Amino acid sequence: MDLLHTLVQPLAPEPSSCFCHDPAEAARTRHRLFGWAADHTALVASAHFRGAHAVEITRNGSHFAVRRWAASGPTRR
Repeated sequence: MDLLHTLVQPLAPEPSSCFCHDPAEAARTRHRLFGWAADHTALVASAHFRGAHAVEITRNGSHFAVRRWAASGPTRR
């Protein structure tokens, strides 16, 4: 399942890309995923995010906010 296509979608899960077969269902699914991730302090990962490949989401009223971006892969020393 490929839910995230842009860096905007964690903040606004309603907009869909041209790759979403059913935009309304995709938005509902993103909203459920973000709600679960916020409630469980889980990272949401996407192959479409360069650099920071995962995001920690928190609730902001009825919306969502980015708590932090998490980089994946080896760290530089």
